[in-house]
Amino acid sequence: MKQQNQVFTLVILLATYALSATAEDDPVSTLTTPDSSVSIGIGYMNGEREQFGIFDNVRDDDTLLLLDADVNKRDDATGTWMTLRARNLGIDSRSIELGYDRQGDWGIDLEYDEITRSAQYTVNTGMTGLGTMTQILPFDGTGYIPGSGNNVTLGTERKGTGVILNKFLTRNLNFTVDFKNQEKEGTRHWGRGGAPEFVAEPIDSTTRQLEAKLDYAGKQLQLSGGYYASWYNNRYDDNVYTLGEAGIVSFTSTNELYYLSLPLDNQSQQIYLNGGYNFAPTTRGTFRLSYTHATADERLSTNVDPRYGISTAAPGKLDGELNTTLIFLGLTSQPMKNLSLVANLRYHKVDEQTPRHLIICTTCDGTTDEVHGTPLDYETLSGKLEGTYRLQDGYSLVGGIDRRQQDRTVPFGNDNDGDGFDSERYVPFRADLDETTYRIQLRKSMSATLNGSLALSHSVRDGSSYADAIHSFDPTAATPEPPAIIDPLNIADRKRNKLRATADWSPSDRTDLQFNYELARDKYSGHTFGLRKGKAQVFSLDSAFRMNQDWQSTAWYSYDMNRAKQNNWRDANNNAGSNFSEALLYDTLTHTGNSVGLGLEGTVNTRLKIGADLEWTRTRSEYDQDIVPSNIPVSGTSLFYPGTTIPLPDITSTATRLKLFADYGVSKHSDLRFELIHERWKTDDWTWQFSDGSPFIYTGSGDSDGTMVIQDPRQHSTFVGIRYVYKFR
Repeated sequence: MKQQNQVFTLVILLATYALSATAEDDPVSTLTTPDSSVSIGIGYMNGEREQFGIFDNVRDDDTLLLLDADVNKRDDATGTWMTLRARNLGIDSRSIELGYDRQGDWGIDLEYDEITRSAQYTVNTGMTGLGTMTQILPFDGTGYIPGSGNNVTLGTERKGTGVILNKFLTRNLNFTVDFKNQEKEGTRHWGRGGAPEFVAEPIDSTTRQLEAKLDYAGKQLQLSGGYYASWYNNRYDDNVYTLGEAGIVSFTSTNELYYLSLPLDNQSQQIYLNGGYNFAPTTRGTFRLSYTHATADERLSTNVDPRYGISTAAPGKLDGELNTTLIFLGLTSQPMKNLSLVANLRYHKVDEQTPRHLIICTTCDGTTDEVHGTPLDYETLSGKLEGTYRLQDGYSLVGGIDRRQQDRTVPFGNDNDGDGFDSERYVPFRADLDETTYRIQLRKSMSATLNGSLALSHSVRDGSSYADAIHSFDPTAATPEPPAIIDPLNIADRKRNKLRATADWSPSDRTDLQFNYELARDKYSGHTFGLRKGKAQVFSLDSAFRMNQDWQSTAWYSYDMNRAKQNNWRDANNNAGSNFSEALLYDTLTHTGNSVGLGLEGTVNTRLKIGADLEWTRTRSEYDQDIVPSNIPVSGTSLFYPGTTIPLPDITSTATRLKLFADYGVSKHSDLRFELIHERWKTDDWTWQFSDGSPFIYTGSGDSDGTMVIQDPRQHSTFVGIRYVYKFR
C-alpha cells in the first residue's frame, strides 16, 4: 500500500506540473520553449524472463504501471529553468530528478533512484536464517533430502537520494556541493569451505558521498579544486555464523560452528586540485594533484571456534589505513604548422599503513606456520610521449611511446617450522615491474565522405627476479610443485602486439557506414605454469540508411573473440596426499560472441508512425584440455591415470529481443503508443548442473545440506503495453 501511495502521489505531482507548464503556453513562444511530455499507461508481461529481468525485477506474469515524464519549463525573463525527469515509476527500478536553475546565478538538483538486482536462478534450501547473522544448516546426521526445502530468490535493492547545489560566486568562479546517500539491503549468493557449502551474505549497508569544489574558468587559467569524502557503514558489524546442526551452538568436535567475515566499516577523505594553463594559443599545460586518506577501524569479532587457531594476539580492530598520492603533469603543443606534440607524466603511490597483525597460528608459540595480515605498497611512475605530423594528401602520421615502472611490496614470510622456507607467500611475486609500449598510426582523410586509420602497437613487460611462492612448497626440489613456479597473470613477462583499423564512409547523403577491427596477441614467458598465449579480436560494422524523409533503417553486426592457452597442473591421484603423480594440463579456453541488430522506423501518414527493432546475440565458451604424459602410474596403487581426459562441454547461450511499436497521433498534443516486446533466452550452461543434467547440490563436509541451484535453460516472454502521451511546451 505504501508503494501504491507513492506512485499515486507522483501521478498527481506530474499532472500538476504539466498543467502549470501548459497554462502559460502561447502560439508565439512555441518555437523557442522546450518540449515536454508526460506518459501514463498499462502493460502486461507474460512468460518467464529471469535472465532479462535481473535489473528490473520483472521476472514472470505481471501487470505493470507505465509512468514517465520529461518536463522542461523556462522563464525567459529571469533565465530560470525548471526540469523534471521521471523514469519507470511503475516498476522496482525507478528514478526521479527535479531541477531548478537560474542561469549564471545558482541551481539545485534533487535525485532519487531505486535499483534492484535479482539473481537469475532459484535456490532451493532448507537453511533457516537467510539474510541474518545466524544461518542454520539443515544437517540431521543422515543428510538432507535435496529439493525438500524452500525456493528463494536472492537479490539486493538499492535506494539512493542526492542533492547538488551550485552557486556562481563571481562570473568566473562557481561553487558546487554534491551529496549522495545510498541504502542497500538484501542477500547475495555466498559460500564457504573447501567442500561446497551454501551460505547467503546478508546485506544492510549505507554508503554516503560528499564533494565540495570550486571551479574557476579564466582566459588562460582554469582550476577545479575541492574535497571529496565517502563513508561506508555495514549494519551487520559482526561475523556470519553457520551452525553445523540445527539448534546446536556449542563448540564440540561434532557440532561445528563456522564464521564468515563481512565487509568492515570504512571511510576516506580526499583533497584535489586539477587545472590547465594556456601558455600560448598553441601550447597548453594540465595537471592533477590529489591525496586520499582511507581508514577501516571497525571492531573485529573474537567470538570464533578456537579449533581454527585464531591467535590470542589477533587484534580487536583492524586499524586499517591506506594513503594514496597522485601527481599528473601534461603538455600539448604545436611547435610548427604540421606538428603536434603530447607529453605527460603520472606518479601514483599507494601506501598502506595497516599494522602487520598475527591472525592464525597452530600452536602460537613461534615454531609453526602462522598467517598474518599482509599490508602492501605500490609506487607507479608512468609517462607518454606522442607526436602527430600532418603529411600531404590528407595523411597524418602518429607515433608514440608509453613507459610504466612499478615498485611493489613483496609479501613477507616466516620460517617458523624450521624447513628453511617462508610460509606466507602463496604465489610468486616481483618487487619491480616495467612495461614499454611503442605505437604508430597512419590516418587518412580520403575525401569529404571517407576517412580511415591504421594503428600498430608493440609492448614488452618484464621485471625483477621472482620471489618464489614457498608456502608448503619446496622450489629447490628436483620437481617443484607447480604452485611454487606459476606465472601470475598480472606480473608475468609478456609481449603484446595490437592492430586496429577504422573507417567512416558516407557514400551518399542517405547512407553512413562505420567499420572497426582490432586484433591483439599476447605471448607469456618465464615460469612453466600459467598463461602462455592470448589472442583477442573485435570486429564491428554499423550502418544507417535513409530511404526518404519518412523512412530510415539501421543495421549493425559485432564479433568478439578471446582465447587463452595455459599450462596447468594437477595431482593425478587427486587426493593421495604426499603420494602424488603429476600431470601436465594444456588448456585452451575460447570465448566468442556474435551480435546482430536491425531497425526500421517510418511515418505511414500524418497520424501514424511505426518501428521495429531486432537484436540477436550468441555467445560460446569452449574448454579444450589435454593431459600428458599418458598412462601415469598412481603412487601406491596398481592403477594408472589416463593420459587424456574428456574436455568440459562447451557453453552456448542465445538471446533474442524483438520490439514493435506504433505511435498514433490523437491530437496535436497527444499520442497513443502501442508496444510489443518479445524476448527469448536459452543456454546449456552446466555451471549449476551435473553431467547428467540434474541440479547441482551442495554437499558440505560430510552430510549433504541439500541446497540446490536451479536455472531455467529456456525462457521466453512477451510484453504488450499501451501509453497515453501528452506533449506540451
